[in-house]
Order: sequence, then C-alpha cells, then structure tokens
Amino acid sequence: MPNEAIGGFIVALDAVTNSANSAGQLGRQNVLPASGLVIDSFRDDSACLMSSWRVPLRAAGRLAVHHGDQWSAEMISRDPNADDHVVAAAKRSIDLLNRVRVDLVTEIDTWVDRVLHDPGTGPLHTETIGSVIDRLAIAWVRCQRLIDHEAQERSASQADAALRQFRELARAYDDLVRDVREGCRRIPRWRALKSYGERR
Repeated sequence: MPNEAIGGFIVALDAVTNSANSAGQLGRQNVLPASGLVIDSFRDDSACLMSSWRVPLRAAGRLAVHHGDQWSAEMISRDPNADDHVVAAAKRSIDLLNRVRVDLVTEIDTWVDRVLHDPGTGPLHTETIGSVIDRLAIAWVRCQRLIDHEAQERSASQADAALRQFRELARAYDDLVRDVREGCRRIPRWRALKSYGERR
C-alpha cells in the first residue's frame, strides 16, 4: 500500500479522537470520560494524568498494551511451523494476559460503581463500562495491526473494515456515556466469573 494510503488510515484513526472532542470535556462535569480521552490513553500515558479520570484512563492504556501483547502471542500460537514448546509458552502467556485483562476491567468497573452515585432508572445496558472500554482497546489494536499488515499486502479491505468497526464502537461508547449521564440507561454491576488460574 502506498505511504499516502497508510497515512490516510492514520489520519482517519486520529479523526475518531478529534470527533469526540476530548479537550472540550475537561470543562464539563461529566462523570465518565469520552471516547476521545480513552483513545488518547491507548496512545499516550500522559492522558492518564488528569485526576478526574486517572483510574479508568490508566487501566484503559494498560488494556491496549495487553491486547497488543496478546495479539502477538496468539500469532505465535497459530503458527503451524512453531515448535510445540513455543506454542505452549504462548498459550500460557495468553492465560496470564487474560487474567490481567479481567483485573483491569474490574478496576474500571469498581471505579464506575464508586462514582455513579445515582444509577438512574433507565433500562439496563448489556455491558459494563469496563467491558466496553476493553472492546474499544481490542478494536484499537486490531486497527493498528491490520494497517501494518495491509501495508505489506497492498490491500486495504481488512483495515477499512477494522477502522469502520472502531469508529462505530467509539460512537456507541459516547452514546452510552451520554445516556448514563442523562439517566436514560443503567450500567450493570456484575463482575467476570471466568478464572484464568491462581493469582499470585
């Protein structure tokens, strides 16, 4: 893929953040961060320094790093030419990363439970805020990896689809944040039950 096309993907990805008006949120009394701030935390640790959203943004940034590591481990585990010991080590790494992932999602959801004093009376949403941010981190990593892959393969179809899904999810997250703020939707207060081994 030509450099201009790669740059176009990156510009389009940046536009997701800009359209969320992350800077504009700082002056308002919003309990939950907009998608622009969450996406900023995927790219830059300094986004976690704002005291109001330090906990969820720091966890979101770590989720993006973990999903990047998990993508790499899964690529190794699916390599038909990889040694069995290498594949086994990759699988163990995936379990460890999933364990940390669950902890980070729980950290976000615990914070949300603490700051949402009035859960509202609207219909219950199907996912927690932590789960949606986790999916947003996965979509972010997928975009980054497919942009790199499609640049080598000279095809944009998968990267286009990943970018579209990422944009849709970012907009859906902002819709959820708005509905929660206005009392139109409630967030479930549940935690993951799946275990990925003993915590040390």
